[in-house]
Amino acid sequence: MMCKVKKTYPLWGFLLSFPLWTVSCVDNKYDLDKDIDMTVNVGGEHLTIPAGSSDTAYLSKIIEVEEGDILQPDAATRVYHLTKKDDINVEPTTVKEVTIDETTTNLSSTEIVNATSSSSSSSNVEVSAPVTTSGDFEAKSNNIDEALKELGALYAKTPVDLNLKIDFTNTGDLSFTKVKANKLKIVFPDYIVFKAEEGIQGHELILDGQVLSEDGSSYSRTLKVEGYEFSKNPGSGEKPVDGTLTIVGEISMEGDVITSGISGSGTLSLVPTAVLGEMTINSVNGVIQPNIKAETTNIELNDLPDFLKDEETRLDITNPVILLIANNPLETPVEVDAVLTPMKNNTQIEGKKVEIGSGYDKDPVKLTPGDNVIALSRTGESSLEGVTANVKVEDMNNLLETIPDDIEVDLQPVVRYEEYYTAELGIAYEMPSSYEVDVPLSFEQGLNIVYNDSIQDLNKDLNDLDKVGLKNVKVILSVDNAIPLKLQLKAENVQIKDVYGNELSAVKKTIEEDKQYVAESADGEKPATSELVLNLTSDDTAFLSKIDRICFKITAVTGTTTGVPLKDTQWLKITSIKLSVPGGVNVDLN
Repeated sequence: MMCKVKKTYPLWGFLLSFPLWTVSCVDNKYDLDKDIDMTVNVGGEHLTIPAGSSDTAYLSKIIEVEEGDILQPDAATRVYHLTKKDDINVEPTTVKEVTIDETTTNLSSTEIVNATSSSSSSSNVEVSAPVTTSGDFEAKSNNIDEALKELGALYAKTPVDLNLKIDFTNTGDLSFTKVKANKLKIVFPDYIVFKAEEGIQGHELILDGQVLSEDGSSYSRTLKVEGYEFSKNPGSGEKPVDGTLTIVGEISMEGDVITSGISGSGTLSLVPTAVLGEMTINSVNGVIQPNIKAETTNIELNDLPDFLKDEETRLDITNPVILLIANNPLETPVEVDAVLTPMKNNTQIEGKKVEIGSGYDKDPVKLTPGDNVIALSRTGESSLEGVTANVKVEDMNNLLETIPDDIEVDLQPVVRYEEYYTAELGIAYEMPSSYEVDVPLSFEQGLNIVYNDSIQDLNKDLNDLDKVGLKNVKVILSVDNAIPLKLQLKAENVQIKDVYGNELSAVKKTIEEDKQYVAESADGEKPATSELVLNLTSDDTAFLSKIDRICFKITAVTGTTTGVPLKDTQWLKITSIKLSVPGGVNVDLN
């Protein structure tokens, strides 16, 4: 930045170029070395010696970046951005299949013929009898996945057989030739979903005219059950208790049967039974809140320029943005709670943890079904392409105020949605996710960054001053600053070194308060001009001839400019470097 200094004539040669006519008329009998003090003061009240200027130092030279570094200027705007992107490992989410055990419903036996020998002497006798019977239906499933909070509907992987059987038992010597249904209706629980077929009307089977028995045989009918539908409204579905789902209901039968060809005496009874086979459920509609796990992600902030890695660096970024990119394969929103922890030297930076999401009483972060690009930012606004939603995180700058080595990101995806949606069971739902960090270096007040540089190779211009007696010199730097940062040079941040790189500790440094600051550019375009004045004093009157390098650390401090982005085209230039000697210098000509 400030390392190139233009060559000027040696001061010693400059001083000796003064005409010597003032001492030309000398009586030869005087010994100049012994009798006359030949110390001459040059410069009078104030002697200023030009020492050069620096090249224009563009931020592109001050902030050196290489391809692949996370700090890069935008190709179009030239604004510096800290950028980082990587994948987030989210474990596939699976909700276990539900297996409902086989269940048998025994309906109460119903007497349909009661004959005496006198009333059944003819084989042509027909008897019509009403049938009204029922039995409890109960199906059970254990080890229900805890994600299934409420079940509105269950659907089988393949339809399951429901076998309806009607047996007939008789007593005495009663015999019959035929039993026929007459508008006989079997009513199943209304939540059972049958595959459409003849005789099925909703959850009812109508038997009308069908022969139920000939010569004592039984009647069988197989129905196909596709699942259960309990409710379409949250709050009125079936809720597993301690991992167990119990489905209860009733199967009833009502109507008439006609028995013909009765002979002998005794009774004839109808005995119905319904057996629903084991059912494997692979699709559920309901309140489903699966457990989604994401591994801790480290956002590593490596390859940073020195001024951002300095221990004293503090950033106050106008609008840092972290993009959360994810595909949500579920038919429900997935909320993301997150804890972002900045780490330095493997230790958490105290008090700078950032919590995000409604789980921490902050603005919710919702992944809607499908593709999502969520921008987490300080202002809640982002102009980045492809953003589907913005979330305001007011304390986002905590992560970057002290530049961390990395940021630990603990994501906690959670389904809080209590409405019904459909999920397939037994399959792995992949949730491909990634992040992108985009931090445009646009600063607010409170920024503190550090920049180190030096003025070098001074000795070749100053080494002739060993014969000049002085104890005090001022280094005056005139600076044009087109960077939107106010800069400060403190005396303790200056080191004076010789040609061997050793610090000249005997040289004392001071800077007056009003001569410490470089004013910032208000717009990052038009430069502001300032003057820095460094006072050097020493008891060694030849100290100036020993100086080869002035090293300094300039820090950015609170200024009036805010929100102006930092661009690689902005610049800083020392337009002049002067050495000023108050009271002139004494030249010893003895």
